Amino acid sequence: MKNMKRILVVFMMVLLSTMAFANGSKEAGSTGGKGLPGAPAPFDGSKQVHIALVRQMVEGEFMQMWRAGAEEQAKKLGIKLTVLGKNMDNKAEADFVYQAISMKVDGIIIDHGLTETMQKPAADALAAGIPVIAFDVDLHNPKIPQIAQDDHALGRMALEQLVKDFNGKANVGYVYVSGILPLDKRDAAFTKIKKENPGIKEIVRTGTLESPFSVKNANQVEASLRAHPEINAYFSPYDEFAKGVVMALKEMNRTDIKVYSADISTQDIQLMTTEGNPWRATACTNPSVIGATSVRGIALLLTGATLPHNLLIEPMLFTNDMLKKAGVKNMDELKAKFPKFSEQKLALAPWIPE
Repeated sequence: MKNMKRILVVFMMVLLSTMAFANGSKEAGSTGGKGLPGAPAPFDGSKQVHIALVRQMVEGEFMQMWRAGAEEQAKKLGIKLTVLGKNMDNKAEADFVYQAISMKVDGIIIDHGLTETMQKPAADALAAGIPVIAFDVDLHNPKIPQIAQDDHALGRMALEQLVKDFNGKANVGYVYVSGILPLDKRDAAFTKIKKENPGIKEIVRTGTLESPFSVKNANQVEASLRAHPEINAYFSPYDEFAKGVVMALKEMNRTDIKVYSADISTQDIQLMTTEGNPWRATACTNPSVIGATSVRGIALLLTGATLPHNLLIEPMLFTNDMLKKAGVKNMDELKAKFPKFSEQKLALAPWIPE
């Protein structure tokens, strides 16, 4: 019954994030044909630019907002954007790159994935004359710009708040899955924090990317808490993991345990600002900005521009106290009350409308 209850809690979220994006492709509309004032070819109206966005992870609000930002930026640039993705299916993601190559797209954005499955398809796209840009997957190729959140800083920000709140002494439950580049970087931050603060003890480690993420992780957290009741804090460096932790803590009446996470969404904000909620702080970037930056990056590559190999988007830390004091209830209000959250200076040009 508990599992059924949890599934009902996240049903609409999972429905939106999997049914809409799970199979095949979907194209975003464009304003092609007119050209952009002052733009170089091919954005001068000389042709319709066609980009493929190939995705490994599509579940969760972060990924939905990421895609929305990419689609909006593509629309403003007059780009035809074809989205290809199947949640956590690494073989399908690789196959989608070859599908994009066969479609003779002008450029490819690779969003998440595993190095071992995506390195060759990406190299084959380059060999076919198609520029590639990547987000949150290291393709070990100097010709492919890598966009990422500064995940080391992101992990450290959340953990420094934990250290501060617990005066350097806490029994921490940790939700983590290895092999996912941003999570691995956040794990490196945790390893360093533990070394610098011997009073921060990792008591138990759990984590799964089985869908739905929040429900499956809630099950693991509940089991680990029964075995380790001394846990008084949780580090969950992905908000879908953190939702599972919060779900488990509420069911077990253990909201005295504080949760520290990464990423943010409207649902996260609503949970964090609910009275008595255990979700203390999250370090995050604006996912819409990342999606838009990825599209601008591939657009610049198509004009012959050169990008740095690594483009890092700096995070911000939000505590539940900050959000409550500012009266923030959703992502729109967060962007309005904290304009720095949407600021970035990557992949820009005078002719590109943001």
